[in-house]
Amino acid sequence: MRQVSAAVTCGDIALGRYGPVEMPTPWWNDVAPVAEWLSGLLGVPVMVLRLVDVEGGRSMRDGHVTYHAEALELPPQAPITLLNSSAPPAEHLLAAHEPLRASWATVEGLRAALDWALNITGPSEIRQVKTWNLAGLFHLPGENAWLKTTPPFASPESSVIQALAEVDPTLVPQVLAAEPERGWMLLGHIPGEDCWKAGPDLVADTVRRFTLAQQSLRDLIPARTEAAHSRQRLGVPGLVDRRRILAAAQHLSPVPGSDELFSQVPALEEELAACGLPYTLVHGDFHPGNWRAVPGGPAVVLDFADAHFGHPAADGLRLQEWVGNAEAWVGAWSIPGADPRRALEVAAPLAALGQAVRYQEFLDGIEPSERRYHLGDPEEALENAVRAFRRLRPA
Repeated sequence: MRQVSAAVTCGDIALGRYGPVEMPTPWWNDVAPVAEWLSGLLGVPVMVLRLVDVEGGRSMRDGHVTYHAEALELPPQAPITLLNSSAPPAEHLLAAHEPLRASWATVEGLRAALDWALNITGPSEIRQVKTWNLAGLFHLPGENAWLKTTPPFASPESSVIQALAEVDPTLVPQVLAAEPERGWMLLGHIPGEDCWKAGPDLVADTVRRFTLAQQSLRDLIPARTEAAHSRQRLGVPGLVDRRRILAAAQHLSPVPGSDELFSQVPALEEELAACGLPYTLVHGDFHPGNWRAVPGGPAVVLDFADAHFGHPAADGLRLQEWVGNAEAWVGAWSIPGADPRRALEVAAPLAALGQAVRYQEFLDGIEPSERRYHLGDPEEALENAVRAFRRLRPA
């Protein structure tokens, strides 16, 4: 399980270090119970800014985790209990500047994002749910809205959602407000629960609806050559083009077999294009854990931070990882002139290579103390790509 300590500040004031205490959940980025504990201890709203250190633990969970937290108000009096008071104070956190720190992991950035949301919703309690290097998530129950903050290397998520909403507004959450250049987005609440245990009927329906939206967006492009030269692909400004992955992949640390794979990437991309499926908007992390639904109702698709312009087989392969097969995806993409089953086979090494590139982008874009979330991920994904290539092209 996870033990937690926290160095707490309020603006320029260091309030002290508290803990360790045991949390009910193991995940490092699940900071809701941490914020609740500190808020109760200090008697004012407190939110976690960032992870500082972890002793023990692995795979984003367990161990003794130390956070930097910010009290949104100065406590009316010193806390009755100051645990672990012999530990070094938090003054060093106040002066420490890290250029890759997420905006919501700074005192100024967190307060600015919260003020922006409250200016839109009006007065509301704010409950912090998650925070880490890829996103911050906050619930505003007064308006039943959700604030999400994302880093510069995330996709323009609000623009992606709005593009899909023009095709099928039931497929995505409602964007109440957004400032894409600052990575801020305010979403309407989605009733129901996450679909981790989605049954085959829900999987088939969600895949069908999402595929229809992808096909509709693709049909908006007059010609493939035009899309290649436009930064506003599919009506989404700044959507990254990942149809060609080799240049980015060559910055990865090599693993056994990766040189051979790299030499074959252009041929694989040509073979994939010949499978007849159009390039379009790709979710990037398409699995039931990123869907939400009420029992018996259609799913709403969430979390487009990895969305890009590319081959839809990447979504089919991600789905297959989670549900054990991609039959629903194959059925949805069985359109004239297309061979979706072969596309999955050919795309497997390319999609894993794309994951390796994406994980390296995470590591390159986040501050050192948070890199423990993703260390080793690029190498593991690249090894998966080599294995997939060898299955496709056995010696």
